[in-house]
Amino acid sequence: MIGMVGDHGLAALDIATLCRRAGAGQAHFNRCFADLDDCFSNVHDETAATLCERVRAAYDDRESWHDRVWAAGTAAMRFLQEDAVRARFLLVAVNGAGAAARARRDRLVRGLAELLDGGRGDSSGRGVTSGCTAEIAAGAVYGTAVARVEAGSLERGEEFLPELVYLATMPYLGARTAEDELLVQPLR
Repeated sequence: MIGMVGDHGLAALDIATLCRRAGAGQAHFNRCFADLDDCFSNVHDETAATLCERVRAAYDDRESWHDRVWAAGTAAMRFLQEDAVRARFLLVAVNGAGAAARARRDRLVRGLAELLDGGRGDSSGRGVTSGCTAEIAAGAVYGTAVARVEAGSLERGEEFLPELVYLATMPYLGARTAEDELLVQPLR
């Protein structure tokens, strides 16, 4: 599922082709899933859960919010870089896979917003008092990650983590301070 959808999109896939590629019979597929969308949803949920576990563990392992953002971003970037096809499946293919899939995408963005909302305490009196700020920043981070994955940045080995950290921290730390994030050279 990940390989075929990540390479060609869900619309180009049918159950018979998926079963052939997986080396499973259609009867087995029918016992496990209601339809192709159900299979997609299950695999997407599992993949997203793995990403979220890694990100949350990295985030929780740091003290300051700024360091937490970097740690979470690094964990997410490494997860995406491990398998560019899986990254396309998780971030890009979900956008064309129907309303249920988009709800899954929205859960990922809300989870990111929850992490970023910790920045309210680090906003240095800049008046950031709304959870809406985190939602906007999370949308910007997610949208930028999707665009970069879609453009093949992972396959080319491009680092865009500093840009994502900039987008995440700018509403809380201010533009000037956040611009310093763009100068950071990520660890390889």
